[in-house]
Amino acid sequence: MTLKIVSLLFVLLFISGCNQDQSTELTRQMSNTNEMADQVLDVEEDAVDMEVEETDQTESNVETSERMVVQNGHLEVVVEEFDDMMYEIENKVMDLDGYVVETSVQGSEEGERSGSLLVRIPEDDFQSFLDEVVSVSVELVHRSTYGNDVTEEYIDLESRLRSQEVVEERLLTFLEAAENTEDLLTISEDLANVQQEIETIEGRMNYLENQVDFATVNLYIYEQSSTALQDQSSLNTWQNATNLFTGTINALLSVVSFIVVTVVGLSPVLVPVSIGIIVSFWLYRRKKK
Repeated sequence: MTLKIVSLLFVLLFISGCNQDQSTELTRQMSNTNEMADQVLDVEEDAVDMEVEETDQTESNVETSERMVVQNGHLEVVVEEFDDMMYEIENKVMDLDGYVVETSVQGSEEGERSGSLLVRIPEDDFQSFLDEVVSVSVELVHRSTYGNDVTEEYIDLESRLRSQEVVEERLLTFLEAAENTEDLLTISEDLANVQQEIETIEGRMNYLENQVDFATVNLYIYEQSSTALQDQSSLNTWQNATNLFTGTINALLSVVSFIVVTVVGLSPVLVPVSIGIIVSFWLYRRKKK
């Protein structure tokens, strides 16, 4: 009986020791996990602090940075030959290393056509391109340009990108040092979110760079009607008649002035000669009688 009691006590002590070891190991793992979580949280808080500090510097950086302005233009013109104009514009866009985004052509019952083009032109050639289109047109209907300054947004994106890259680097370090599956899953999830944010920021920055490098121009082209009557303002009837009348009077005055100047200027010669001719003619008539 005594042997059974001793054996039972020994088994109970052994089980108690195993449970204590397991509890100690579990406590250690939980401690490591909490420590890793605290480190990840510290990284995220550092990233937030870094974004706040860099945001405070954004305004001063904007003042010293080159301005980033997205240029846009709107142009409406009337042309004589619709097909020739469309072809010429498309060739000009390609010569400038730009590209045509969209085109459309519409017809009318009278036979005249109209069309629109959405083109992207290198920013350096923006104004010269508009000037050239206007110069080969019959009439300028409308022209406007406007810009959108994205400098502050771009600098803010740069600051956010640097902060997220710091977080990514630290998370990669923690990922290599992780000792259990739970830590790996937690850090991997945070790392995926950070990398997704980096891709989003880089995509927006690339978009802004493209918008700044290439101006956007909306072109509307109208073919001149061959049967339409000219309006009174383009005929300038009264102005043309006034100009013709004034020109005729000026021409007559010029002729009269020339005659007077010639007679007066040659009078020392013309007067004696004229007298001589008159006297000779009178003597001839008298002698003949």
